[in-house]
Amino acid sequence: MSEVLDHSRPRRSVQQPYGFLSYGRTPNVPDRDRPPDERLVRFHAKLTDDLMELTDLDAMVPAVYLDKRIPVGSEWEGELKERLARCQVLVPVLSRRLFTSPWCRLEWDCFQRRQELQRKRGTFTRQAVVPVLWNALRAEEIPRPYADLQYTHEDFGADYASVGLLGLATQGRHTTFNKVIYQLALKIVEVAVSARLEPCDPSDFDDLFVGLNGSAGEEHR
Repeated sequence: MSEVLDHSRPRRSVQQPYGFLSYGRTPNVPDRDRPPDERLVRFHAKLTDDLMELTDLDAMVPAVYLDKRIPVGSEWEGELKERLARCQVLVPVLSRRLFTSPWCRLEWDCFQRRQELQRKRGTFTRQAVVPVLWNALRAEEIPRPYADLQYTHEDFGADYASVGLLGLATQGRHTTFNKVIYQLALKIVEVAVSARLEPCDPSDFDDLFVGLNGSAGEEHR
C-alpha cells in the first residue's frame, strides 16, 4: 500500500541557514573601548532569538548567518559560498557602507544568480530578499539594485522609516527597536516559507569571486 501524505501536518522549517546577513563592516577605530558594529551584533542576536521563537529551527545551525563568526584561519571564501548557496533569505542591511562594499555587492550577485537558476527551472515564486533600513537614508541615496526593494512597511512604523534601526538604538528607543526586529523576523519567515528557494552548488559562484581576493577571516571586507 502506498503511503498517503498528510498535507495538514506542518513541514519542518528549511534551514541551511535560514537567513544571511549582508552588511558593510565598520572599521575598527584605534584606542576605542567598544568594538565596531556592536549595535549590529545586538540586532543579529535579537533577530536570531525571534526567529527561534517563530519557527522550529535547530539551534545547532545559525538562524541568521553573520560572517563575523567565521573562525580565525578558516577558508572564508568557501564558507561564504556554502552559506549563500543554502540560505533561504538574503537580509541586506542598508547603509552607506553596504553600498560601497564590493563584498556586499558580491553577496548580492551570488544570491541573484541562485534565484536566476531557480527561474530557469521554472520554480521561482518571489524575490527572497528582506532588506533592513539601518541608517537614516533618503530614497535618492539608495542605489540600485537596493533601490528596487521595498524596505519600509506600515507595520514597522514611521520612526523606523525616518531614522532606521541604528537611529532607534542610538536614541534609546528600545521598545520600538525590538518591535521592528520582531516584524522583520515575521517577514523573513513569510518570505522563506513562500519562496522555498532551492539550494545550488557553491561552485556556481566561482567566477563571481575572481578578482576579489582579500585577506581571510575577520579582515575579508
